[in-house]
Order: sequence, then C-alpha cells, then structure tokens
Amino acid sequence: MSVLAAPSPPGERPRLAVVTPKGFGDAVDRNRARRRLRAAFAGIEPPPKGLDLILTARSSARTIEFKLLCEDLRATLGRL
Repeated sequence: MSVLAAPSPPGERPRLAVVTPKGFGDAVDRNRARRRLRAAFAGIEPPPKGLDLILTARSSARTIEFKLLCEDLRATLGRL
C-alpha cells in the first residue's frame, strides 16, 4: 500500500481515505479491501495525530491475513 499524508485541521481527529483503482477487481473486491483497511486503521492505538491520510490499496489487501494487514499498516504509518 502507498500512503499520502497531509496535516489535518487543528483540533480535528485524523481522517482516512482509501483508494482502490478500477483495475483492482470488481466492486465487491474493492469494497472488501476498503472495509479491511478501515478496520485495520481503527485498531491502531494511538491513532496518528494531526494527519489526514490517503491509502492506495494493493491487490493483496483483499486476501492477506488481517493480522498481517494491520502490522503492515502500522509499519507504513511508523515511517511517516
């Protein structure tokens, strides 16, 4: 997955946008990947402060084990 980050407005919680390109699969696959990435983001403690994020999903986001998806997201956000 790739991540773009921008400062969020002062006093607001971080926002998340998940992008799945049309070449990713059909609507069911794209929505499944979005739901899984949002759930992984919701489980991050503490959430990244002061950043709005745009995640671009890779095709593995719909099939990878959820625990590994969460670890990958934490590692990706740790590099910001």
